[in-house]
Amino acid sequence: MRFLLLLILALIAYGSLYPFDFVPRANCVAEMAKLFVRPAIGMQRGDIVGNLLLFIPYGLVSVLAARAHRRPSLACLGYVAVGLVLALGLQVAQVWLRSRTPALGDAVVNATGLLIGLVLGALALRLRPSLGDARQSAALVPLALMLAWLAYQWYPLVPTLDLQNVKNALKPLLLAPRLDPVRILVTAVGWATFFTLWGLLAAGRSSAIVKGLAGMSTLCGKAFIVGAGISLGNVIGLGLAIIALPWLQHPRALPALSVAILASLFLSGLQPFMPTTTARAFEWIPFTGMLEGSMATNLANLLEKTFLYGAAIMFMHRHGTRPLPAAIAVAVCLATIEAAQVFLPGRTAESTDPVLALLLGVVIAQLSRRS
Repeated sequence: MRFLLLLILALIAYGSLYPFDFVPRANCVAEMAKLFVRPAIGMQRGDIVGNLLLFIPYGLVSVLAARAHRRPSLACLGYVAVGLVLALGLQVAQVWLRSRTPALGDAVVNATGLLIGLVLGALALRLRPSLGDARQSAALVPLALMLAWLAYQWYPLVPTLDLQNVKNALKPLLLAPRLDPVRILVTAVGWATFFTLWGLLAAGRSSAIVKGLAGMSTLCGKAFIVGAGISLGNVIGLGLAIIALPWLQHPRALPALSVAILASLFLSGLQPFMPTTTARAFEWIPFTGMLEGSMATNLANLLEKTFLYGAAIMFMHRHGTRPLPAAIAVAVCLATIEAAQVFLPGRTAESTDPVLALLLGVVIAQLSRRS
């Protein structure tokens, strides 16, 4: 579990210090003093959500990792202190970054995300005490992936009771229904994967009716999320997954779902299926696309990709393949898609997706080994 904490810290530092364009500053002392004397608190909603999500996993895993110590409370306080020092230290380090603007408000939001993670970790242990046992740590994988899918569905995670927001959310379904077969397939596979993960986590103690009602409630709940929308593809995709619920209990469901996930990734990654003859540049630095542009859109994409890539690896592992070979297989498929995107208009070909799959494979391998 401590390895997972270190990996999370490394990813936080990578995302906060990218693109690493450090420059010497003669007035660095004044800049650091300004950071504390005149802190910048205001930020956009996408930045707030991003800074929260950056530290929530660290807080959650800290609670679980502390259970392995003789004094869990003291160990958890130590992990929290490390997280707070890192959050503040990264803002200080951004003083020397040309493309970054340090702000104490970012550290405050980071600390809030860490606190939310601690609360989620405590609730998870209360609902399932075995998560604190190293031998049961593999149960974290389906739980984390399910949370990623729910967060993706309700992104940007800002609830509202505004009637106009409800009307706007229903417009794509009622006023401008559009059939996108590829998106319907991705949604159906996503919900089928979610239901399967639920079954694995609950060890078969959940009914199809409960799963179907949970899926419909989640879809309806999007009407009360700021900026979210309900499309015809969302409804059809969920409906297809609910119809497939009895089949998902079959022993061949896991390998079939693994293939379905990869097929849906190929189809969505190769849209609009109109290659050009001119190749564009390939971005070799991981997570470049996710750390540039719209933070809100990038975070939503990251949640969906984490869910699908992690689920494909886990299903292959449950069917008999070891996590790392499974992750390599998924990474090869994603690398093939990225290579093809060099010739697709409107696409950014980069190394992010294969690297993300390999990182997920390492995490799943570590948790499985502890179990």
